[in-house]
Amino acid sequence: MPRGGKRVRSGPMPDPSSGASERRGYTLRSLPNTEYKGRPPKFPLPPYVLRDFDKDSQEWVDDRAGSESWNERESELWGQLWRLPQARAWKQPQLKYLHYQIASYVRECVVCESPSAKAADVAVKIRLEDRIGLSEAGLQALGWKISEDNVDMAAHEVPATDAEASESGMDTKIVQFPRRLRA
Repeated sequence: MPRGGKRVRSGPMPDPSSGASERRGYTLRSLPNTEYKGRPPKFPLPPYVLRDFDKDSQEWVDDRAGSESWNERESELWGQLWRLPQARAWKQPQLKYLHYQIASYVRECVVCESPSAKAADVAVKIRLEDRIGLSEAGLQALGWKISEDNVDMAAHEVPATDAEASESGMDTKIVQFPRRLRA
């Protein structure tokens, strides 16, 4: 077993808002928080074939209806994933290697939806989520973040005082919160 040294994912993830990260130049690439409108690439895995064992003939028989349903579900999930904000990053040529892993994640999702799914299947699905950037830890490991609406400058409704309510005829008022300054 290796001794000492840095290991993948050992220790806490770097905080992009810390002073140490600023000094090192560590920042996260911001992905827009909107649906990706581009065309998804072709599903890279071969069609899945379900087989049942026929006790009478002692042979494996293809379940065509089940296989068709399985592949339709994979196609549906593939399309849904390629509408996520992460798809903008996945579409870049340098990240084309992730397409196979994304397809493996889709297949693993369908496996996990089946009644015969095991705990190991769920564990693989979780690992793939991290690897392709679908979890918070995965996003950070890939150096991405999904941009949020500017919460600091967002308008918030708060209860109005009696005088304000009688003046405007409204039970609530809109307050603009100023942006917090960083030290």
